[in-house]
Amino acid sequence: MALLQEYHRPTTLAEALALLQRDDRTLLPLAGGTQLVGQLESRALRGIDGVVDLRDLGLHTIRQEGGRLCLGATATLTAVIEHPLGGSLASGLVRRAAQGEGPVNLRNAATVGGVVAAAEPDSEFYAALLALDAQVVVHDGTRPTAIPLDELTPQPGLITEVRLPLVHWHGGAARLARTPSDRPIVAAYAVVDAEVERVALCGVAARPILAGMALEPPDDFKGSAHYRRAMVEVIMERALDEARG
Repeated sequence: MALLQEYHRPTTLAEALALLQRDDRTLLPLAGGTQLVGQLESRALRGIDGVVDLRDLGLHTIRQEGGRLCLGATATLTAVIEHPLGGSLASGLVRRAAQGEGPVNLRNAATVGGVVAAAEPDSEFYAALLALDAQVVVHDGTRPTAIPLDELTPQPGLITEVRLPLVHWHGGAARLARTPSDRPIVAAYAVVDAEVERVALCGVAARPILAGMALEPPDDFKGSAHYRRAMVEVIMERALDEARG
């Protein structure tokens, strides 16, 4: 059992940021907890004094704002799937990607901000956000800054929302996995319109990437690095074929 000295549940963003920026304690943000709780329990994370629970900050809403769909950082993947606009965006691409993150119990807890912050190599939801040209809003305590997801790097602050342009893209996806319910070995998410084709990949680098970036595939029990490289073009073409069709 993880032994934490402090648990905080702030009600304002300013209070949460002040806690996370303390110099005398190492505190981590807690949203769905699908990764963090396990890491604390297994002692994979050490030297952590406590957590800052984000559930009362009002960051769970999903709304349309002008030509963008804004996904609150603590909105769950289930909420995204069930949202009429979020679920149907780009031929249902976001819904499919969210379903690929794991079983329903995980989707009921996992949050948009948590998936982005974790940037797991095989995250289909992260890959779909990349393909859809998402921006991530990070608040550092002074002001919010919108950063393109493909340019996001670790930095001080808290993810507050993810913004998706409401463009009439057609979407397509292809994945290779040991079973339909497994996380993918390699997956591709594509969007196309009359002028643009964007493809994002997962399972081929330390985090999901846009097609054309350097491949650094892992070599593990799911598949060798050589196998993953060999399958990239195949999976990309399948995703693009579906999007074009």
